Amino acid sequence: MKKLDVRRAWPAMFAIGLVMTAGAGAQTTAAAPPIAKLQRYQIDPAKVFVAGISSGGFTAVQMHVAHSATFKGAAIYAGGVYWCAGTGGAATALANCGGQTLPTNEASYNSMLAESIAYLDTQSSLGTIDSSVNLSGKPVYLWSGTKDATVNPREMADLNAEYLHYGASVVFDNGFPAAHGWESPDGELDCGTAGSPYMVKCSLNGAPYDSVQTWLKLFLGRLNPRNNGKLQGTLSTFDQTEFGAGTNVSLNSTGNVFVPKSCAQGKTCGMVLALHGCKQYTGLIGNRWMTEAGINEWADTNNLVVVYPDTIASSAPGPTNPNGCYDWWGYSNQVDPNYALKSGAQMSVLYGMVQRVTGRP
Repeated sequence: MKKLDVRRAWPAMFAIGLVMTAGAGAQTTAAAPPIAKLQRYQIDPAKVFVAGISSGGFTAVQMHVAHSATFKGAAIYAGGVYWCAGTGGAATALANCGGQTLPTNEASYNSMLAESIAYLDTQSSLGTIDSSVNLSGKPVYLWSGTKDATVNPREMADLNAEYLHYGASVVFDNGFPAAHGWESPDGELDCGTAGSPYMVKCSLNGAPYDSVQTWLKLFLGRLNPRNNGKLQGTLSTFDQTEFGAGTNVSLNSTGNVFVPKSCAQGKTCGMVLALHGCKQYTGLIGNRWMTEAGINEWADTNNLVVVYPDTIASSAPGPTNPNGCYDWWGYSNQVDPNYALKSGAQMSVLYGMVQRVTGRP
């Protein structure tokens, strides 16, 4: 088998290649207002969910599996099986899981399903992750476009099989001729178009499709109509450093949170932890991920606090993460063999945010 040149493959790593914009965290000479702390809200523990795209999709699987007692559902776009990269680092991640497009215009893929299930079972029995029993009966939404050349549709088929193995209730959207990306009626690109900013909009029977509506209905049941006008809630910035964010875990000093007016006023609400893909961090694209994902429009009318953590690109002497990906192959703290466990360096930071918002110990 030909040896993979990771340096050449890096630019394709979940190539959500977005146009460079001014960095949200850029230094200025004017005094900046203090960054607010992430607040606690009245959150129904039965309505805590996680969602993610591409590298954020793989990490959303990790969060869901490791903290299955907390997260009651997951929405995964172009992700893959738990612990997909194993202990092989970036080379294994690229070769087995996604991010490397082959000359045949399909993504590199080698099934890690059996290894994933074995590892999950072992860690569940050891208590390094929550019991896999928690996954049984829980709602899971999966999205995989038939034209995805970054994460092979067979990888998502493996994830579907894995969740079904543990008894989850899965809705698998895998029939749309979509390129790699997050599907939303607010996406900039037509369904089958690959390229920046990898936010696609598809149609069903001639009408715009809304994948977020599909998974929120799966999670919550009856939904109030989407707010297609001015949102009543507020999208604001919060301090991530108090949770341990920094260059050592390739996380930005700030993240963002959308809070509906009702939740800010003390109403009991739900929560979504939303994880972007590589090259979708705010230093590159500003707030385009948060405003085009189409989550806030539903959250505004259905009482959901949405937390958007943020990454940064990093390189030596810090973790090698040039595209600002979430850690699903072990780059945190240089090399983190526990990256998919509750004790994982980046996982711990992300879960700290969930604990703050929900008041969960």
